[in-house]
Amino acid sequence: MKNHPIFRTLTNEEYKKTLEFFEVKEYQKDEFLLKEGEYSSKAFILSEGEVEIYKTSIYNDDYVVTNVKGGGVEFFGEINLIDRGLVTSTIKTLTPVKTLEIEHNSFINLLDNYPEIAAKMLWMISLNLAKHLRKADNEILTLFNALVEVVEND
Repeated sequence: MKNHPIFRTLTNEEYKKTLEFFEVKEYQKDEFLLKEGEYSSKAFILSEGEVEIYKTSIYNDDYVVTNVKGGGVEFFGEINLIDRGLVTSTIKTLTPVKTLEIEHNSFINLLDNYPEIAAKMLWMISLNLAKHLRKADNEILTLFNALVEVVEND
């Protein structure tokens, strides 16, 4: 997991110190890591297995956003790690899954005990959030342009 983006800027010694604040957990197929609309204070790194990320439409229909395999660069719940707010997507296991998880309070303890390490990790979390925000901005612009086109052609 040392190669995961959240740890990429850390030395080996710093990485080892962070692991005391994370918990390794295993889930079976068809278990939920997060559920849209519920509160969470936890962030996840998917180390093994595969999950499905989906959202629920205003008509209460579920639609798949993407599937993610372990060992990649995804970090789930980073917003909840910071604000302990509502989850924006449901994440369900498609196979048995192994995760590395950290709770908000554990991250605050990491910040208190190793501020330089936590600052490096926050920088990487910020970069990830910025990437997602830029993608969402582009998607909103695409949807707005499509709406304008529909309205103008009516």
